[in-house]
Amino acid sequence: MDDMEQYKELFMTEAEEHLQSLNQNMVELENCPEDSERIINMIFRSAHTLKGSARTLGFEHISSLTHHMEDILDYIRDGKIKVNPEIVDLLFKCLDALETMVSEVSDGEDTTSVDVDSLVEVIKSVKEKYLSGENSKEDSLDYSDPNEVAKKQVEEKTVNNISSNSGSIHLVNESSIILIEGQSNNSVVEKPENLDSVLNQMHESASALLTILDALEYGELKDTVKNIDELSNAMLNETVAITENSLSVLKSALSTMQQIAKVVETGSRAKCDYSELNEKISLTLSETVGESVEDKEIILDHTIFDLEEVSEELISEINENKKIYHVKSKVVEDCLLKAVRLTMVLSKLKEIGTIISSVPAEENLLSSGSGELDVLISTDLDNINILDSVCEMEYVLSTEVKFEHETAVTQVADAEIPETEKSLETPAKFKINIKLDEECLLKAVRAYMVIKDLKEKGTVLETEPPEEKIQEGTLGGNTVTIYYDSDESEDDIKEIISKTPEITEFLVNVQKDTNNLKDNTKIKNTVDATSKKQAENSSSKKSQTVRVNIEKLDKLMNLVGEVVINRANFTQIATKYDLKELHNAVGRLNMLATELQEEVMGMRMIPVAFVFNRFPRTVRDTAKALDKEIDFEIEGSDIELDRTVLDELAEPLTHLIRNSLDHGIEHADERIKLGKPEKGILKLIATRQRDRVNIIIRDDGKGIDPEAMRKKAFEKGLYSKEEAEKLTDNEAVNVIFHPGFSTAEVVSDVSGRGVGMDVVRSKIESLGGSVTVNSEVGKGTEITLHLPLTMAIIQTLLIRLNEHIYALPLTSVLDVISVEKEQIKNLEGQEAIIYRNHILPVIWLKDALNTSGFSDSDDLYVVVVEKNKGKVGMILDEVIGRDEIVVKPLTGILKNINGLAGATILGDGRVALILDLNNI
Repeated sequence: MDDMEQYKELFMTEAEEHLQSLNQNMVELENCPEDSERIINMIFRSAHTLKGSARTLGFEHISSLTHHMEDILDYIRDGKIKVNPEIVDLLFKCLDALETMVSEVSDGEDTTSVDVDSLVEVIKSVKEKYLSGENSKEDSLDYSDPNEVAKKQVEEKTVNNISSNSGSIHLVNESSIILIEGQSNNSVVEKPENLDSVLNQMHESASALLTILDALEYGELKDTVKNIDELSNAMLNETVAITENSLSVLKSALSTMQQIAKVVETGSRAKCDYSELNEKISLTLSETVGESVEDKEIILDHTIFDLEEVSEELISEINENKKIYHVKSKVVEDCLLKAVRLTMVLSKLKEIGTIISSVPAEENLLSSGSGELDVLISTDLDNINILDSVCEMEYVLSTEVKFEHETAVTQVADAEIPETEKSLETPAKFKINIKLDEECLLKAVRAYMVIKDLKEKGTVLETEPPEEKIQEGTLGGNTVTIYYDSDESEDDIKEIISKTPEITEFLVNVQKDTNNLKDNTKIKNTVDATSKKQAENSSSKKSQTVRVNIEKLDKLMNLVGEVVINRANFTQIATKYDLKELHNAVGRLNMLATELQEEVMGMRMIPVAFVFNRFPRTVRDTAKALDKEIDFEIEGSDIELDRTVLDELAEPLTHLIRNSLDHGIEHADERIKLGKPEKGILKLIATRQRDRVNIIIRDDGKGIDPEAMRKKAFEKGLYSKEEAEKLTDNEAVNVIFHPGFSTAEVVSDVSGRGVGMDVVRSKIESLGGSVTVNSEVGKGTEITLHLPLTMAIIQTLLIRLNEHIYALPLTSVLDVISVEKEQIKNLEGQEAIIYRNHILPVIWLKDALNTSGFSDSDDLYVVVVEKNKGKVGMILDEVIGRDEIVVKPLTGILKNINGLAGATILGDGRVALILDLNNI
């Protein structure tokens, strides 16, 4: 595999994950618009990463569409566009287009069937529609949207002119960009060695406590234990940073669990109030790892002030050699007294200088309800830092505003210094040319990020335009030249630059003649900064996960299967020759093989969330098509299943969910008449039961009417009228699994063709599972899929029929009994025996398998098994015993034989067929 194919494969894996995340978060955004800030940030990260990966590999159509999606998301994040159905539908349309394009890339297509240009035009028109609706003035966007201000400033290179009786001054820079670097939490501590073990124990204890508390109806305690369980899972999955604070909360949670366990043990009522702990857990969960390291770009738009109105005062302050600063402050989101906090900011600024202008104005501050304040201030100070003096502030930033005045020579921009006057202090080893994306809104920020990264590995001698201009937001184009000195190799420097997004081209040249290089900056010593960064890198936690192709896991599983087979062979040899040394060696081999088997099987186990997370979008689209309102709930998504089982679940679950939405849940007006909530409730639940996993699809719809099913079965010709009337309610309900059966009167895009439920049962049974249906008319329906944890290595009961050995999956075996021939009676053509005071139908395994031979023994073995239609006894010659086997799938002409689920190799080398009890 060449490098391009390798990168393409990695891109496909990541793209599928990001698209699934985008779909999931978009559904959540539609349902919870009040939490849009958090959700939009998550959507933005996924979209931005997808765009960067696509651009790196040259998939410009994917990159272009994602870039324009980001525009809409950015405006939503800034509050310029509100979340509404039209915006959500447009974003979903974009996601569908991205999924199509990613699929085409996977199929090796060089072009796309998606009309990207038309979609981009729709995005632009929608964006203009909402932005123009919020801003009445033609140029209001320049004042309300800092990103557009920065873009317009770079492209048009405009300079404000402000005149007064005292002369005229010019605003050199319309805006400045300040990058707030995300810092990891200062209280992050080294992860204790036994923490994972403690967290796992807490999770198991919480699960047990929840079951008991539910039975005892301790509602308040149950909520607390749920919160503790969520905290332990979050720390275990590393979505919450390991800090002094989180460990302290975890310690309190552990102590609380012990108190609750004591309450349960003694049967007393809880006396403690755990509301404080619940609040601490909630705060800890909100401080995720991802959020603690995110960079934030703040743009200070200097044109927000009416500079013409205050021009006289500005000129007076400049003539007195005062410095003019733009101070921007923002109150934290949950502050109750925002205006009061901003008033305190104004008071502090008045202590250090003269307030020239503010937005909002001081007299309107208390009534404005704003959480942000922009102040233009003059002062003698070299910098302004009042953040520590005012509480509940998200940030207080300041930057000097540059003006040009005819008589004020001290404020002349550096750009006017003739280049010929600049001289070299140190020769540069590299000359780096960088070209930024034309559509990048924050070109100066991207350029500054490159410069900052390069400084960590060497010395930036000169930049064109100058670094000071870049920091102020004045780039003047989309290219940057950097003269750089470093001991790093050319390849290492290229790698540093390529990390920054939205760079379309860059060239690194090694300088041979440095005598003609110009330098207008002092050499900055970066040794300390570099050493600090290296120390941080060496102490930072390394990635604990790697991506492994599923084919390699399958191969590893096959090898483990061979070890299991050979283990059984060694066990038989040890038993046959009764050698003590061999017995000891086989014992150790058993332990090692078992541990290896469990580890490999654990590697193949994946949370059902892998499949569950795709259904919120399915429910949303289907409900919208059916004009129904649905509350969709997912429970137990952390339950794990073997990847081979999980991969086959998407299709049957889709059928079941669509059927529940179409046939089960009523329309809103009908539900109101029945006294039900207007919104229907659909639940997708996963539970663990010993060595099986149950997946439940439950709705609160109209249920399945057995009488209607009998009538429909007769009309479809599946049963005669007499046969249909004899069906029990359970049998009538299960008619839905009959091929070609449907209760829909009209075939629609959602259902009505009679193939869905039949496909569901066939698929689940092929996985070694079963399907049960429970329904109550007027109350709803519950369909449960009973699935094995894994299909690779299973526990079986070995049996003998004539000279052949067969394996029965132990999950289907209920009992083994011995009967005499005369105990078998014929009841209306069906043989049966009395089993635990009940009539148990029995079948001869030789007849079911169409084999010859007859046992002449009076004592027979009956294995009681559970099938879809209930319990049944299977008569056979001998029960050999329980054994763990490796499932080998049947191929060729044996693949579709009813009653056979696969084959296995026994310890002595013989082949045994695995019986599929549901199809016998």
